[in-house]
Amino acid sequence: MKLWQKSVLATALVTGLAIPAGVHAADTQARPAAKLIQAGQVGAQHEHQGEHQKGKWHRGMHLNAHRQMYLTLLAEKYTPDSVDEWKAAFAERERLMTELKAVREQNGQDEQKQKLREEWKALSENLHEQVKNGEITREQMKQQLKEWRVKNFGERNPKDAETMRAVMEQFKQTHEAFDAAIQSGDAAKIKDVLPKLLDEVKTVNQHLAKKLEKKKN
Repeated sequence: MKLWQKSVLATALVTGLAIPAGVHAADTQARPAAKLIQAGQVGAQHEHQGEHQKGKWHRGMHLNAHRQMYLTLLAEKYTPDSVDEWKAAFAERERLMTELKAVREQNGQDEQKQKLREEWKALSENLHEQVKNGEITREQMKQQLKEWRVKNFGERNPKDAETMRAVMEQFKQTHEAFDAAIQSGDAAKIKDVLPKLLDEVKTVNQHLAKKLEKKKN
């Protein structure tokens, strides 16, 4: 799998599917959610540069803290024997994400990578302007951008795309089961799906660890 494809997969796993949709709904209600859980009720509840990117990172970390608390509280209530595993998995996630951020910042200082980023930005802006002016179609723009990616990063392997779709579908099914369990308030269903979510977090951690190792080498 090419480097840019791995990046897409990692982003999808970490920022999207790695955290259940039901937890997204609780991001702005973390404290109320905690009270509901303790009371026995669970409610149904391309990269930018500079300071903007830092702001996105910090906001993401803030939301992750809420999501982790929410899932930990659920585990404490429904699967108490797994709480330590959840905490260890989340701690490992934070460590890996922090190290990846540091490696990305270091790589961002690489002259060749910086040149490619600037070349991509210039090409993208130029093509969008041509589309806006009616000089080319959107499909022609997409084709030229694809040709640039293939030239600089190689052709996409269809098997890699299939693997990505399979992983996403598996995670999607788990999240749908989680959301359904939360909405129903069925303790047995919540208890049944939590271990699957924990396995998912561990799977993503394994992917991040491999990604980090390759970036370091």
